Amino acid sequence: MYVLSVYCNKNNVTIPPVLGCKMRQIKVLVVDDHQDFRRVVLDFLNRLPHINVVGEAVDGDEAIEKAAILSPDIILMDVAMPKKNGLEATRIIKQRWPEIKVMIATTHDNPLYRMQALEAKADGFILKSALKPGLEAAFGIVRPVPVAAVSDKTMI
Repeated sequence: MYVLSVYCNKNNVTIPPVLGCKMRQIKVLVVDDHQDFRRVVLDFLNRLPHINVVGEAVDGDEAIEKAAILSPDIILMDVAMPKKNGLEATRIIKQRWPEIKVMIATTHDNPLYRMQALEAKADGFILKSALKPGLEAAFGIVRPVPVAAVSDKTMI
C-alpha cells in the first residue's frame, strides 16, 4: 500500500512537521454513491490538519470529471457505484493522471476485487469495516502511545 508522507523536506533532510517544517496539505477527493458513508469519511478527514478534502463524487464518471478539475493528490474510491464503477474509473484516472493516488474503499473483502484493483493500477485497497485505521496508515498518521502503556524497560 502507498503511504502518503506527512513529513516534508528541508535542506534535503526529511523531518516531521513538528520540528519546524510547514506541511503541505494533501488534497483528497472522496468518491462513493452513499451519502451517509461520504459524511462519515468527510467528518474524519476534516479533523486531520494536513488533509484538504477538495471534493466529492457519487459515481465513476463524476470522479473522472472532478479529478480533471480538482487535481487531487489522492482519491478514496468506492467499487460498486452506478454508471461507471470505481475500478473502471480508477483505470481511466491512472491512465490520464498517473501521479494521482487512488485508494479503493469497499465493503467487499473479495480477492477478485483486490486483483481487479491491482490491474486497474490502484495504489491501495481499504475495507470500509476498517476504514479509520486504513486511512491512518495510508496518510502516515502516528498516534501517541499512552504513558501507562510504556514500561520502564522501553524508556530511552
